[in-house]
Amino acid sequence: MAANGWTDDLLDRMRSTGDPLGDAAIAETYALGRQEEVRQTLLGFGRNSDTVPAGLPPKLQQYFEETAVLPSWADREQMERGHRLLGRYQPLIAAILLCGSLPLCYTCGNGAEVLVRSQRLTSGVYRRLAETSQFVVDVLDDDGLGPSGHGLRSAQKVRLLHATMRYHVSQLGDWDAAALGVPVNQEDLAGTLLSFSVLIPQGLGELGVELPPEDRDAYFHIWRVVGHVLGVHEQLNPAKFGDGEALKDTVIRRQQRPSEAGTVLTKGVLDFIKEVLPVPPGAGPTLIRHLIGDRSADVVKVPPADSLTRLGLSAAALPSFGYGKTGDTLPPLAELASRLGLLVFKEGLLLTNKGRRREWQVPTGLTDSSA
Repeated sequence: MAANGWTDDLLDRMRSTGDPLGDAAIAETYALGRQEEVRQTLLGFGRNSDTVPAGLPPKLQQYFEETAVLPSWADREQMERGHRLLGRYQPLIAAILLCGSLPLCYTCGNGAEVLVRSQRLTSGVYRRLAETSQFVVDVLDDDGLGPSGHGLRSAQKVRLLHATMRYHVSQLGDWDAAALGVPVNQEDLAGTLLSFSVLIPQGLGELGVELPPEDRDAYFHIWRVVGHVLGVHEQLNPAKFGDGEALKDTVIRRQQRPSEAGTVLTKGVLDFIKEVLPVPPGAGPTLIRHLIGDRSADVVKVPPADSLTRLGLSAAALPSFGYGKTGDTLPPLAELASRLGLLVFKEGLLLTNKGRRREWQVPTGLTDSSA
């Protein structure tokens, strides 16, 4: 869809739209009282080639079968090219996710309200950030959406997580759908998707890594395929990177506002960086402000950038953490981001799960202590 086609009227309508296929599957599961049984059944269902478990509720069975089919426009060659970027820039991608994608999402006040109510990012921040990092790895890893990968099944489970959030938040009694929209609505889904597909290439540029257009477009294409699996409406899942930039900017213009929810969520990220990752004290605020800009950072009350961190770092002052495969000399902030990002993967993905791959689970409630 042309960039100028994303009108306020269209996006207002998308705020009242959820995901009929996923919502029907979750509603039936709860109506049958089989939510815990389903959660347990899906625990080992993680590889794309795994057969859909027998005996699931009918609409959930239908959901897994229908959403496992990639769209006809999915380009395997482009996806393979995009996958290679994870191997080259994994630490930087992780840092941009943590200090760019997530904080920018939290500046959208209406969407942040859903996340706070769901408690999945304010209760156990460390574990939830590890899950998000695992999702990125599943999608971007070699053959992530192919038979030997985990990306397709992870995306299907994340889509059900969204449906679970809609189901429960809508029943809390304090959700104003007229003002906030349907919980995890189509505009919010599109904005979140674009925080991965658009903001990460932009963030790499901010850190001194200008991707060739072919690599950038291949990376964007992977996330467009993932958006299809996640149930993002085709009108909000553009085919071209430039249109994705325009839609991201439109969503931010419409939805960015100060909110207590967004501030709380961002503080969780800052506390995680400060308390868990052995990086300079000012690393979190400095990188967030560098990646999303002062205006957006002020919306979620990010502290001022640390001038010593911003100006005093040098490549010689920090050990090399195996940045990429290119042997590039990194500017100081990119060196810091590389260090922080690798720690997210090493600490978040391995230590929190005893060295094993973290499996996505479909929760039985808004906060699931066993997940």
